[in-house]
Amino acid sequence: MNLFVGLLLLAALPVGNAQTVAGRLRGRIPEAAVATIDSLVSSAVGSGLPAEPLVQKALEGGAKGAPADRIIAAVSARAGELRAAQALLLRGGDGPVPAGEITAVAAALGRRLPPELAERVAAALPGEPSGPAMHAVADLVGHRIAQDSAVDLIVTAANAGVRGLRLLDVAAATVHELQRGRSPGDALATVRAALPGVPAPPPPSRRTLLRARRPG
Repeated sequence: MNLFVGLLLLAALPVGNAQTVAGRLRGRIPEAAVATIDSLVSSAVGSGLPAEPLVQKALEGGAKGAPADRIIAAVSARAGELRAAQALLLRGGDGPVPAGEITAVAAALGRRLPPELAERVAAALPGEPSGPAMHAVADLVGHRIAQDSAVDLIVTAANAGVRGLRLLDVAAATVHELQRGRSPGDALATVRAALPGVPAPPPPSRRTLLRARRPG
């Protein structure tokens, strides 16, 4: 959930013009990469893609001391993910796609969710934001739920009327069942049987909060 909200916040940041992007990059990535990244960002914006994920990818490479060619390659790859997400969303709806939605779906694709499964999730929510659903699926896959099974659960939840961040609660409830010792199949069946009334995950205990505030 934090990842999804963070992506939306990044996408909502002002894009600015090309000079502003170059100004943000200069001195923080190799100078040899600035003009190329600047051009990639301008091209992305002209195609209706969000700029901030590309800028952040470049800055990430600069912070790691990556050479110019590797930063350019990484930003180009991220632009490709954004274009794939935009194309997927355009196939499932009408009109422009919000930048935050493109960013969220691209992140799900970047977590190795196959495009055909991502498209199935988007099709279950026509005209609605699919970012939370994509991240719910990715979270389930991250906990070793098979990709098709994860998609089946989230699509079933959407068809049952579960929407928005509540889809992340569906994933969290499944993970909770796994942590209780259930097999993946039993965990999925338990949560599916409870739909659409999946409870939100319980708040962390006071002990957990205190330990989080005190470095070991």
